[in-house]
Amino acid sequence: MARYSREQRRRAVELYERYEHSAADVIRELGYPGKGALLMWYREWLEERRTGVPSRRGERYARYTDEQKRAAVDHYLTHGRRLSRTMRRMGYPSHEVLAAWIDELAPGERVIRRGPVADGVRRMAVARLAAGGVTSRQVAAEVGVEASVVRNRVASTAARAGTGGRSSGTRQAGEEE
Repeated sequence: MARYSREQRRRAVELYERYEHSAADVIRELGYPGKGALLMWYREWLEERRTGVPSRRGERYARYTDEQKRAAVDHYLTHGRRLSRTMRRMGYPSHEVLAAWIDELAPGERVIRRGPVADGVRRMAVARLAAGGVTSRQVAAEVGVEASVVRNRVASTAARAGTGGRSSGTRQAGEEE
């Protein structure tokens, strides 16, 4: 459905009056609106002239209050910066709307996920972790990826090697060397 600005509606109504209430001439000249919309705009314009109160047609209503927006942004910032987690917990809004709120209320704080991590970067992270002495979070921070990328890669590599996710030098409780 097309939306027209207040100025566009005013122009159409003025032409409607100038062309002696010929909707066809207005539509031919402007290319908008339909006859029904023009007649509705004209009735609203007459009502505005009679009462002196401007019409509120076309104004966007705020679906969410400022408090709801702030609550969603605060939840995002304090619960792991995940859009989906915040949407699930709060019950609103969409990814796009929440991202816009974050950008508006907390500029620069939104985590922007980038595409897949290059295989070479993943291999380097896994090799660093396998060398020992560091956690997956530390390695992830060093190479600029999320810790889950490192853990998932280690798990998939171990599964292919048949070690069940453990490096060859580790033991589980109760195992003998």
